Formats: sequence, structure tokens, C-alpha cells
Amino acid sequence: MKEKHKIINYPSKNIETETYIDGDTFVTKHYYNAKDAYVRELINFKDGIKEVKHFTMKGVLSKVEYFVEDKRHGVETKYFIPKANESVKSTKTYNNGKLHGECITYNDNDEIIKQEVYADGKLILKYLRNDSNNNDITNIQIIDKDDINNLPKTEYEKLQHNIENNPHWFKD
Repeated sequence: MKEKHKIINYPSKNIETETYIDGDTFVTKHYYNAKDAYVRELINFKDGIKEVKHFTMKGVLSKVEYFVEDKRHGVETKYFIPKANESVKSTKTYNNGKLHGECITYNDNDEIIKQEVYADGKLILKYLRNDSNNNDITNIQIIDKDDINNLPKTEYEKLQHNIENNPHWFKD
């Protein structure tokens, strides 16, 4: 059930912004100024979390991001364009507006081409990979040894596991 439905139009009379409450979710839709009126940005606000979905002019999902108190929080996902199958281009993890956790970039074959781990906005680890078809990890660079303890728990545990089970990855 849509309540408090509000529409703002462009001078061309196309819909610019539409806001309404759908159950317990506050929804805002920003549209492109065109006849087909594809949604440019869809914002859902529920339980203190704002989810923002970005779309191309053709209506293809390009990015999803989350905010808490207007600071990035959670996983931001970017998608390859023009692929409409939501093939992931990159993911970045935020906490309280700062990069905090794994950030991964993929090629268009869904292979990892860049993998980094952050703690409180600082780059801590870089995973280096083989350029061959198997894309295996060849080395892990510890960029900031002083802030390893600030890593998210899962990333810290993964690092400890790799140090123990794959010590050859840490040789200079």
C-alpha cells in the first residue's frame, strides 16, 4: 500500500522524483529525463539503513551501496555495463564511512584481478595473483603491519590461517 505519495516533475512533465512509503520502507525514485522514464536511482530506507541502487539510461543496474547515518556501510557492489545479468565488477566493504574489509575487482570472466584488505580506511594487505588462467594467489603483501590487529575478525582469521598454512605466500 502506497502512502504519502509525492511526485516531482521535470519541466518537460516527465517524472523527476517519486517518494512514498511502502509498508515500513521509505522509497525514493529518481528518474532520467526521458520518455521511457527509466529509474536512475532507487533509494530504500528501512531500519536505519539506506540502500541506493544506481541504473544506467537503459535501466541496467550499475551499482548498489548502503549507508547508515549518511556514511557508507556494508558492501558496495559495482556491475559490468552493458551486461544485464548483474556480473560483478567490484566489491568494496565499508564501516562507518571508511573502507574496512575486503575490496575485490574482477575481470569480465569473473576472475579476481585485484584483491586488497583495509582496516579503518588504511590499506593493510594485497593479494597478488598468477596471471595465468588459474589465477592462484602467489603472494600476500602486508602493507601496514602496525594495523593488522584492526582488520575485521574474518579477515584477521583468514590472514592467520594463510600465515600458518601458506607461509611461502609471505616471502619478499
